[in-house]
Amino acid sequence: MTYRIGSAQGFYGDDVLKALPMIRGGHVDVVCFEALSELTLAILQKDKLANPKRGYTFDVKLIAQKILPEAFARKIPLITNGGGLNPQAAAEMVRETAAAQGLTGLKVAAVSGDDVLARLSDLQAAGEALRHLETGEVLADSANQNFVTANVYLGAAPIVEALHAGADIVITGRVADPCLYLAPLIAHYGWAWDDWDRLAAGIVVGHLLECTGQVVGGNSLGMIAHTDAVGLAALGYPIAHVEADGSFILSKTPDTPGQVTLETVKEQLLYEVHDPSRYITPDVVADFTTLRLQAAGADAVLVAGVTGRSRTDTLKLNLGRLEGFSRELIFTIGWPEAWRKVEQMKAMLGAIFARMPGIARVDYSYLGMNSLYGSLSPLPPDPLEVIVRVMFTADDQDTLKNAVRQIMTTGLSGPAGMSVSGTTVGGEPRYVIGLWPTLIGRERVQPQVEVMTV
Repeated sequence: MTYRIGSAQGFYGDDVLKALPMIRGGHVDVVCFEALSELTLAILQKDKLANPKRGYTFDVKLIAQKILPEAFARKIPLITNGGGLNPQAAAEMVRETAAAQGLTGLKVAAVSGDDVLARLSDLQAAGEALRHLETGEVLADSANQNFVTANVYLGAAPIVEALHAGADIVITGRVADPCLYLAPLIAHYGWAWDDWDRLAAGIVVGHLLECTGQVVGGNSLGMIAHTDAVGLAALGYPIAHVEADGSFILSKTPDTPGQVTLETVKEQLLYEVHDPSRYITPDVVADFTTLRLQAAGADAVLVAGVTGRSRTDTLKLNLGRLEGFSRELIFTIGWPEAWRKVEQMKAMLGAIFARMPGIARVDYSYLGMNSLYGSLSPLPPDPLEVIVRVMFTADDQDTLKNAVRQIMTTGLSGPAGMSVSGTTVGGEPRYVIGLWPTLIGRERVQPQVEVMTV
């Protein structure tokens, strides 16, 4: 019998309540919520530093309050990686919320083991060089050791274990995005861990579902001429109808705005993919080049023919490192001779930054002209207005605050007609979190699954 997976979250802050029409309408057998990115983990680390009981997404609370009661009543499991840096605390919060709602007998599972920040020294002592994937630099040789996150991309196995234990909601830390969706397929169909083609098909299911609105017409260039712009505010989120052989039909919640077409599926299929023939995940290396897409009716696309190869001996580990703070100001310069005024303003700001040795980097861009595509197109010769974004960094917040104060003293002394956005003046310095991508031996990582009953 076809197994139906719904996707109701593609980022932290997505509208998770899109799960309710799927659940109430009986359209799904399981719903997944994918919330994490490296930026999200950095945000959650800031939360956790302020309160050790936090470190998970606010969305988990909403899921527990509004969605879990409806799903539990219909025996529809929920899976989320919104546990972030503290899945155990998130699970305890969900357990307390469920108890307050009278959901007796409900099982909450927490998956941990991805966070290895406290183990970095031990891992290096055990022989893990943790080389930067792009530069080749060994972690121990880096001058900046101010790491604030270190999370391994886990696979589907601990989620499968939790589902086999009867979990009604599974809350994880950093599980690779598509593996959230692969896990319930393995649990339901009993796919073997070396059935590479079926595992790869499950990865494609997850990859197409994980960004919610994008595969149903959101963010689509291919369907831009056929987009119902009003409907974008209330898209129905995607559902995959998966067969035991791994083939599936991608659709969306019935009677909701949006569109599932060959174009939207192709766009999402290639999204964030470097090599379509070798899409590496913790559980399998998927080959997208063998799959076939076929229209299967209104808002329905059949996906079949996915193949896969054996999983790698290593897992990806992303480390987040504090690399100072950044600040930005937005200036407006008007005609006539706008470019001469811009150069005068840059010289004036340069003189101020030169008096402040703590300023590490200064970048200028012109919004609406080169902020997206750089020098791909020449700048206009004498525009009516130029909006200048000035971004500057330092190792400490006080240097940036002092720089802004010094810049503001030029309010009546700058180039003719120069003005600055008041909202940017009142902003605060922001953390700069640098990414250190590396690999770690699979055997070094041991996920843990804890199941608690309400």
